[in-house]
Amino acid sequence: MQTRHTPWWMCVIAAVYTVTFFFNARQELWGPANTGWTPAWPTLKVAEVLPNRPMENAGVRMGDVLEEVNGQPLHGMPDWFVARAHFELDRQVDLQILRGQQQIALQFAITEPSWRTWNRVHFLGEVAFYLVRFLLLILAMLVGFSHPDQLGARLAALMLAVAAVAEGYPSSGWAAALRHLPAVLAIPICMATTSCLLAAVIWLAFFASFPRPQLSLRWRWVLTLVPLLIFGIPMVASAIALVYAPSVLARPWPLVFSAVPVRVIQDIAGVTPLLFFNVLPRYRPSAQAALLELWLAVSILYFPAGFAMLAASYRRVDDSQERRRVGALCLAVIIFGIMVVHNVLTRNWTPWFGSAPPWLFSETASVGEDILFLFVPLMLAYAVLTEGRCGADRQVQSPATKGPM
Repeated sequence: MQTRHTPWWMCVIAAVYTVTFFFNARQELWGPANTGWTPAWPTLKVAEVLPNRPMENAGVRMGDVLEEVNGQPLHGMPDWFVARAHFELDRQVDLQILRGQQQIALQFAITEPSWRTWNRVHFLGEVAFYLVRFLLLILAMLVGFSHPDQLGARLAALMLAVAAVAEGYPSSGWAAALRHLPAVLAIPICMATTSCLLAAVIWLAFFASFPRPQLSLRWRWVLTLVPLLIFGIPMVASAIALVYAPSVLARPWPLVFSAVPVRVIQDIAGVTPLLFFNVLPRYRPSAQAALLELWLAVSILYFPAGFAMLAASYRRVDDSQERRRVGALCLAVIIFGIMVVHNVLTRNWTPWFGSAPPWLFSETASVGEDILFLFVPLMLAYAVLTEGRCGADRQVQSPATKGPM
């Protein structure tokens, strides 16, 4: 029997994603609690102040405008997210606000971890959310280490691991906690957390190779490496800056927010990766908007292109078992696409159509979407894990392999 050798680098990547998952989960639970204010997005004007929370205790009122945090100017909400990522429990935060024409210096400290401020519904939602993520991580390990010699299994495992640790914006205290860790550990956690921005590239690389290669090796390298080089360099630089040099990330955000690509990404994804496409040579707002537009274009093109390759594979498959396996994966991808469209409509129904969303696109219906989502990674794992079995069955049934009875 042939033994499967697991490359050492797969063990390193698996360890990084595992540590990242538990670090992010721990930070979500035990990181500094919410300061208790609601912005008039995307400005820094205070739309609401929650009672008995740090902002109210500091004296912040509705209508105030946040101008500085710990001496760092705030030009837009991304600056607040950077500042929030460096908050620590029981450490004083200096805040400057504008009230009318008057500048006022205030101070607050966050004394409670996040979980202490959650109600029962919020707590159950977070637990369910991280249980799903933990399942994705387990499936990633199962798929990757069961078939370590197969490219399709490696890419599928990477997709699942990326989904398990994806974060839109860093949670409160996230960067501060990383800064207390050795850089050899903190930087890989940064890279793993932000790798979700390359999900479309991993997706296309998987379907270009699974279940059978759809493109020449040269084209697969081009379609994978070019986006990795374009997006990877600013991602790495921006993630490191977020932890070790947060002031570098300060930008003229009103100009960036006015760009069409930024508004489109915000509508579609709900989160714009402004902080991680930030550190650019000779930075200009137009350059950042152009990079975001390119990232959006690659994502929009790569996801349907991957499905088209899978559909082409399904049409070419002759073996009934393999056809069933690829067909199940096709169904999972279709369901995933429907969920993406549903999520976009649920989030944007009122601003787009000017009316309350119907039940199908309400927050209540989104609970069913979360449950249905589990079908997608399970089918992906099933398709990859049964690939070798189907090949073995075909080999046993082939007349050329039959010996004398």
